[in-house]
Amino acid sequence: MPGTTTFSFYFILRFPFGFASNKEIAEIAFLFLQFREILFVDETTGEKAFFSYKINSAIVAVGNYGTQLPGLFVGGGIADTSYDYQLLICDINFYSGFFVSGYTNCFKRCNHWCGDLVSPYFRSASTSSSYGGVAFNANGHRPLNSRLISVGLR
Repeated sequence: MPGTTTFSFYFILRFPFGFASNKEIAEIAFLFLQFREILFVDETTGEKAFFSYKINSAIVAVGNYGTQLPGLFVGGGIADTSYDYQLLICDINFYSGFFVSGYTNCFKRCNHWCGDLVSPYFRSASTSSSYGGVAFNANGHRPLNSRLISVGLR
């Protein structure tokens, strides 16, 4: 029909979280999705790390951009279980995306990572060349190599 927007969601085995044929609608739907767990998958090695919210409530991305969530996450899969983890949902010039890192007695913000040079990070690339590349179970407070990761919410 003329003037109507359609939304199609495709499942591809290589990218099990799928992709939308209409990016804008997918982004809007994604913003309002309620979730308690976040999954990072290294698409080259197949390694997975997942993080479960310790508080018994759901998170909605749209209400939490750039905010400090009131609780921490427990890691599983290849995530180092000696850490509690912090989730940031960022959309600023410096960094945009989901960012999980070990909590080190300092709550990180999207533009301030508490000088954390030790804990494991799970993040996409920053627009700053000082933090380029992708962190997957590696400290990401430095430039890293590019790699393909997927992020899923549940």
